[in-house]
Amino acid sequence: MVESLQINKIQVKDKLIVDSLAIMSNTEDFDFSPRANINGSELIFTSAINGNELGRLELEKEMLDIAERDRFLDLKVKFEVVGIHGKLNKINPIIALGKAKKLPLSSWKTTIPIKFN
Repeated sequence: MVESLQINKIQVKDKLIVDSLAIMSNTEDFDFSPRANINGSELIFTSAINGNELGRLELEKEMLDIAERDRFLDLKVKFEVVGIHGKLNKINPIIALGKAKKLPLSSWKTTIPIKFN
């Protein structure tokens, strides 16, 4: 289950694109089914599983117009797991490449419909 959904950035290109960070409570969590609702000028993300509110953001006029026109948005999500993702205390360089190892971070992109209230 998702502990929280942090909305990092929202942008308008051809459509509405929302960049977010989902913080999961453990590595065995697979229950993430976000739903988007617009109430007035607020974009609200809820969970389809239990209906809990995950995140809320105020939309500008242009973003609201695009959302009404398309009735969907692209959601980009990066997943973090509490206790696994964090800061590396010791960086182990990969000698052949000259780069440091990074913590794994999974992400996905999906298109979800917007429901207007």
